[in-house]
Amino acid sequence: MLEAQREPSLAVDLAFAPLLQKVMLDAYGWLLLAGCRVKGGPEHPPHTMRDLPSLPTGLVLPAEIAVCAELESTGWLAALQAPISRNATVRQSNNLAANTAVPSLEQFDLWGQNLTALAQHIADAIDES
Repeated sequence: MLEAQREPSLAVDLAFAPLLQKVMLDAYGWLLLAGCRVKGGPEHPPHTMRDLPSLPTGLVLPAEIAVCAELESTGWLAALQAPISRNATVRQSNNLAANTAVPSLEQFDLWGQNLTALAQHIADAIDES
């Protein structure tokens, strides 16, 4: 649709962004649970570290999961977790500060690559333990 220019890119982004965000945050939540070695996890995955279930007594948060806290506060995960506006904001040519608050499909592709790298890092840590 974008290549054929049948729909404006903002309309396509608005259509797909909420679902893509949910799928990626679900995947991230399952990674958090796996990295914490949570067995029998919740029905729905957490979307942030603060939503993780408490670890059993005597267990500490694994280092590879602790890194996620920083990514949630200032890294790419913070951007992925940010609310998506459902309203299209049209940028005026004389206002560079206006933003749509809707991530593009390209941005989701980049986040997907980052999520894949994080999954590999967590899988490697699990294999080593």
